[in-house]
Amino acid sequence: MNKVLSIRKKLHTLISLFVILCALSACGEQEEENIVVIENETSETGYGLVTVTRGDVVLTQSITATYTQLNEQTVSFDSGGRRISKVYVNPGDSVKRGDLLIELSQDNLQSQIDELEYRIEKNELQLEYLDAAEKFDEQSAYNSFVYGDPDIDEDDVKAYQKNQDSIDRNYRYKREDLNDELEFDRRKLSKLKGEYNSGRIVSTMDGIVYSMVDNLEGSTSKKDEVVMTIVDNASGRFEANDPEFASYFHEGEPVELKIVYSSASGDYEVVPINMSSWGEKQIFEVFSGPDNEGIDVGTTGTIKVVLDKREGVLTLPLGAIYHADGKPYVYVLDENDFRQMVWIETGLTGDDLVEVTSGLNEGDKVVYK
Repeated sequence: MNKVLSIRKKLHTLISLFVILCALSACGEQEEENIVVIENETSETGYGLVTVTRGDVVLTQSITATYTQLNEQTVSFDSGGRRISKVYVNPGDSVKRGDLLIELSQDNLQSQIDELEYRIEKNELQLEYLDAAEKFDEQSAYNSFVYGDPDIDEDDVKAYQKNQDSIDRNYRYKREDLNDELEFDRRKLSKLKGEYNSGRIVSTMDGIVYSMVDNLEGSTSKKDEVVMTIVDNASGRFEANDPEFASYFHEGEPVELKIVYSSASGDYEVVPINMSSWGEKQIFEVFSGPDNEGIDVGTTGTIKVVLDKREGVLTLPLGAIYHADGKPYVYVLDENDFRQMVWIETGLTGDDLVEVTSGLNEGDKVVYK
C-alpha cells in the first residue's frame, strides 16, 4: 500500500506543479502576497492513514519537584575541645528516637557524678536522722525536767528552757550546714550531668542519617558545628520552584508525578497543599503511589501541569497536519486514491493531538506521516 501511495504521490506532485505553473503564468499580474507556498514533501517519506475521531485534546507542561523532609534534626556540639571517642551510626542508617549517635570523651565525669550522688544521698539521710535525733533530745530533756527533781522551782524552769533553746539552735545549725552542702553538691551534680549529657548525642526523632562529616570519630569537637543531619522520610513533601504555573493547581486536587531515576521510581499522585502561602516554592504532598520503602530526600520527580483541555472534540495527531503561510491543511485521499490537500481550521494544539474545528468530519481518512 505504501509503495502504491508513493508512486501516486509522485504523479500527483507533478500534476500539482504543472497546475501551479499554469496558474502563475495566467496570473502574472497577481500580487505576490496571494501566493501560498506549500511545504515541500519528499517522495521517500512513508505514509499511512489516520481517522478523524472525537477525543480529548490536552496541553501540559512538565515541572520538576524535589523531595524534601518536614522533620529534621541537625546534630552539633554545645562545647568545643572534646575528643569524639565514638560514632555509632553511618550515613543511610535508620535510627529511633533516643538512639545514641555520638559519644564524646567523658574523662572521669562518670566517677565524679557517682561520688556526688552518693554524698547527696548520704546527706539527705543525715537530714532525716537529725529530725529524729532532735525529737529524742527534746524528749530526754523534758523527762529529766519533769521526773528528775520533785521540787521544781523557777530556776529549774529557766534551766530547762535554756536547754531546749540550745538543742533547737544546735540542730538548726546542723541542718543549715547540711542544706548548704546539699545545695552546693546538687548544683555541681547538675553541671556535671549537663557536661556528661552533652557528650552523649542522641536522636530526637525516628529517621535516617542523611549526612555526616567525614572522619568524625577521633576528631575534636567544635562548638555549634553541624556534624550530622537526620531526616524523617515518612513525613516528606515535594517542592517545586515554578511560580508561573501555580495558578493551574487547585488546593487538594491530585496531579500526576513521575519518578524515573530512583529506588522509588514509578507513577504517583501528589496534592497541592498550603497554597495560600505559596510563593517561589510550591508544596505537594504524596497522595498515592507505588508500595515501596519510601522516597529518599533529594529525589526529583516530574509533575504534569494541565495548561488547557478540550473534551469530546474532533482530533488528529500532530503529524497529520501541515502548514502553509501559517494556515493548517491536511492531505486526504480522493476516490482515485490520490492525495488531495484540504484546508482546515484548528483549535487547541495539545501534547499529541490537535483540535479540528472545521474542514473535516468524524470518520474522514487523513494521510499521516
